[in-house]
Amino acid sequence: MPESLLKEFIDKESTITLVGEDHEKITGKVIGVEGYWIKIKDNKKTRVINGAIIRDIETNN
Repeated sequence: MPESLLKEFIDKESTITLVGEDHEKITGKVIGVEGYWIKIKDNKKTRVINGAIIRDIETNN
């Protein structure tokens, strides 16, 4: 997913679905984007995800 599209989700609560057999979903606030990497924080942890494995992003904002 291009960095320009990922940046639209900064500071928004989002659900990110990853590519793969199980279509893992990650829900939290997008707090940063650099290159093809996206940083998302939920109540328990912060994760850095490669944008190449993002299937889609959903947000209510």
